[in-house]
Amino acid sequence: MKRVALVHGWGGSYAATWQADGWDAALRDAGFEPVGVDIAGHGPTGGSHNPADYADLASDLAAKLPQGLHGAIGFSLGTKLLLELEARAPGGNGRLVLGGIGDNLFAPEVAGPAIVAALRGAGGDQPPQVAALLAYAAKSGSDPACLAAVLERPGNPVLTESRLAAATAPILIFNSRADAVAQPDARLVSALPGATHQLIDGPGHVGLTADAGFRDAAIAFLTD
Repeated sequence: MKRVALVHGWGGSYAATWQADGWDAALRDAGFEPVGVDIAGHGPTGGSHNPADYADLASDLAAKLPQGLHGAIGFSLGTKLLLELEARAPGGNGRLVLGGIGDNLFAPEVAGPAIVAALRGAGGDQPPQVAALLAYAAKSGSDPACLAAVLERPGNPVLTESRLAAATAPILIFNSRADAVAQPDARLVSALPGATHQLIDGPGHVGLTADAGFRDAAIAFLTD
C-alpha cells in the first residue's frame, strides 16, 4: 500500500487536524496508508519549553518520516517544512500536496509575537487571525509553552526562490480565496513553475483541512 504522510500546521496535531477532518479514513478508502506525524512541540505528548530545541524543525520531521513515501500532505507550517525538505533532498518525499501556503513562505511569521503573548497569558482582544490560530491550537491539546517556544525558535529558515528551484517533486498547492494568511501569488508561482495551483471559494486559513474540496483534490493528485 502506498504510504502518504500528513503534516499539520502550527498549533495542530495529526489527530486534531487530519484524523478529525476525515483525511485518515478518506486516504484508506482510496487505497493509501496514512502516516501521521506530529511536529516537534505539538500534540498532547508535549516537549521542550526551550526555543533553541526547535531550531531545526525540518530535520526533526525528516527523522519521523519513513523512507519510500508515495507522497506527503502538508498544511501551513507543515507545508513550509515539507518544502524545506524538498529543497534539501529533491523528490525525497514523493508527490507533495501543500495547503495554506503562499507568498508568506518568503517572510518571517508576522503574527508570532501576538500569538506568543496570548499563549503566555497576556490579556486583551486578539485580531481575528490570531484568535483563529489560537482556537486551532487549543483543539490539539498541545502545551501552550511548547507552542510559544516553537514560534520563538532561533534560526528559522526562510526559503528563497533559488533554493526552491531545486524542487523536482510533483506539487499541488491548494488555497481558499478566504484565506487571509496565504495565497499562491506571483512570487510562489514563479518559484515553482512546475507546480499545479488550485484556488477555491471556501473557508479561511484554519478551516482549509475541513474542506472536502481540498481533500478530494489531494487524493486525486496523489492518485495520478
